[in-house]
Amino acid sequence: MQAVLGMSKMTPTKKIVKARLIATSLTGNSNYPLSAPVVVLILAVALALETAYNNSRGRDKSMMTIFRTKLKALNAQMVLVLAYIQQTSGGDAIIIESAGVDVKKVKAATQPVGKVVGLSGVQGTFEGQTDLKWTPLKGRKSYIVNKSIDNVVWIDAKAACTKSEVTVNGLATETYNWFKVAGVNLFGQGEWSDPIRVEAK
Repeated sequence: MQAVLGMSKMTPTKKIVKARLIATSLTGNSNYPLSAPVVVLILAVALALETAYNNSRGRDKSMMTIFRTKLKALNAQMVLVLAYIQQTSGGDAIIIESAGVDVKKVKAATQPVGKVVGLSGVQGTFEGQTDLKWTPLKGRKSYIVNKSIDNVVWIDAKAACTKSEVTVNGLATETYNWFKVAGVNLFGQGEWSDPIRVEAK
């Protein structure tokens, strides 16, 4: 069976409620013993979207831009959460539903997406930013980005996205960093791209 979020047609406020429901369902759930970091992630992106939504109610253009960015971030992160639920549950419908998501029958065998190729990068528009782009990957639902200062120890760049381009923020000004990108679908993470080294603005 396949885990389904069912959030694509929801309003932002309903997406926030749904995300928090999933976080609550995962908390203390013995079917998902390693879910604590996932719960923290869900609650963080939900709160960020809620704050941006409330701040954008006056229709201020800059606030609306932030709101749209946070909405995209929640959508991308929830795809990663869904992949975690799918992998951990092993496709068991009862275990999937215990995480607060729905299930549907899988029509055909599927597998993680392939390797991201064509990764390139340039300095971003503002200080501490790097812009990355790559060739769109067929079958992906989301992308994750890792960064490194030495091409040895890698950490999450906190730049999950659904399109084949992203701006990585919070980098040290005028320093070089290594980056790699991987695609994710409901059945797991694909192979990492070849890493590249790019200078931050």
